[in-house]
Amino acid sequence: MAKGQNAPIRRRTLTRDKVVDAAIEIIDELGWEQLSMTSLSARLNVVTASLYNHVRNLDDIRGAVQVRTMTELGAHLREIAMGRTGPDGLRALVDAHRAWATAHPHRYQTLTTSPVDRDAFISAALDANTALRTMLASCGLPPEDTLDAAVSVFAAMHGFVMLVNTDFLGNELDLDSIYESVLRGALASVGWPEHTPARS
Repeated sequence: MAKGQNAPIRRRTLTRDKVVDAAIEIIDELGWEQLSMTSLSARLNVVTASLYNHVRNLDDIRGAVQVRTMTELGAHLREIAMGRTGPDGLRALVDAHRAWATAHPHRYQTLTTSPVDRDAFISAALDANTALRTMLASCGLPPEDTLDAAVSVFAAMHGFVMLVNTDFLGNELDLDSIYESVLRGALASVGWPEHTPARS
């Protein structure tokens, strides 16, 4: 076999996790739309039919990628939140969300489509949701108000990130300034004081 050529993956060594890993590689390199059973089998160097020993269909893979992506984002945000509270902690959390989404633009796009497996996706989102709600509560927001507030802040950050990642805003605008305005608006909508927590 020529040097550098991918070695065939024997059926007995192929697992569901390896299929999902390969799917994420394709998405990171080429985008969500380029994921297919054909591209997966080529990436794994197996016949397409062998994939069905580990996944039901393409939607099954897409759902697994969505869950994996949400899990990784949530774990990252939970790590950022540890040991932080109040306005500075909230600022660190939303900045971390922006940074992660910017670093993984194609994978983050998987979170913009309707979840294939909603129950699994909601469970995977628990870390991210808990981190944000806990941080909002540490800033003085009543616990019963943190769910709606967390969704509002997430929606604002999510929308901004997607506009940037799809190059909708281009390069002519001051994206950092727009980000600050979006953040101020999101926090004001949940009853935050007029000033925005300082950038860490």
